[in-house]
Amino acid sequence: MRPAASNTDAMRVPKSMSGTAVEVTKRWLRRSGIVAQLISLVLVIAVFALGTEGKNLSGANIQVVLSLAAIPAILAAGLHLTIVIGGIDLSLQGTVALCAVFVGLLSRNKFNGNDVGLWVVPIGIAIGGACGLVTGLLHTKLRIPSFITTLGISWVLYGLAVYINRAMIISLQDDRIQTFINDKPLGIANIAVVALAIALIVQFFEDRTRTGRYLYAVGGDEALAKQLGVKVDRVKILAFAVAGCLYGLGAVLLVNRMGTATSRAGLNLLFPVITAVAVGGVSLTGGLGGAKNALFGTLILTVLNNGMVLMAVNPYAQTAVNGVVLIAAVALTLDRKKLGFIK
Repeated sequence: MRPAASNTDAMRVPKSMSGTAVEVTKRWLRRSGIVAQLISLVLVIAVFALGTEGKNLSGANIQVVLSLAAIPAILAAGLHLTIVIGGIDLSLQGTVALCAVFVGLLSRNKFNGNDVGLWVVPIGIAIGGACGLVTGLLHTKLRIPSFITTLGISWVLYGLAVYINRAMIISLQDDRIQTFINDKPLGIANIAVVALAIALIVQFFEDRTRTGRYLYAVGGDEALAKQLGVKVDRVKILAFAVAGCLYGLGAVLLVNRMGTATSRAGLNLLFPVITAVAVGGVSLTGGLGGAKNALFGTLILTVLNNGMVLMAVNPYAQTAVNGVVLIAAVALTLDRKKLGFIK
């Protein structure tokens, strides 16, 4: 007969399980590539906790930070896809502006009789995806560097948005989406939950699908990826199209949160989103990083700016700090062996 376990043996089991859990957590953190971002986030929070006498740790302020970070996080999840493949997408502002204008004109408003209701969400995503698809096709088929392609497309889309909108500020008369994104059934605003869900979905796509792994192959070494049979142009077009879809979703949420639509909705978004992606550890030379990095980078940048606001730092100084953060982040993540390649 097997002897009964002693009290000592019973006490050892939880300890062993605890040790195993710790080891599993350590291994996951090492594989995740977000250890530095976690440490940076904790340090930034700690510094401003001292500087603001704990005001930044209040429940109300945490809610504000999560809500402010949500839309930039969604945009960063899209933008980082084009950076992972070794390119860049400067069309974000133009895409958001055009999508915002269409969202305003198609939703219930006082300027026309349109009212597509909740269909405005997939319509906005589709318009953004179409913009990204055109950008990807121009970039790959005409062999124009992504920097120039997306910069030109951004101005084209913004010009179209201004022409269609004609400087109108369209007030939305359907507040269902606004109510949803501001509601807090889980204790935090739904808009933050949506941003987290988007980041998890994109990260799953990158980690668990063949196409997702192809993104890193193209960004790591495009020539080698071609030799291995990867359809490089197809992967690039997909990256820009998915990025456009996320820009469209961001535009829908932005317009509904503000309650108004205007062609200026996308202005001043590009710099903070690129900064968030770089701060998160996504290498601007491609092949490194993921949606989780973009998410943590957005949180770090939002906490930083929120802390400076609470400390009443001069707005111009805040801009300068963001510039320094961007340069430092790029310097730390740049793969200098690939600087000779133009993508």
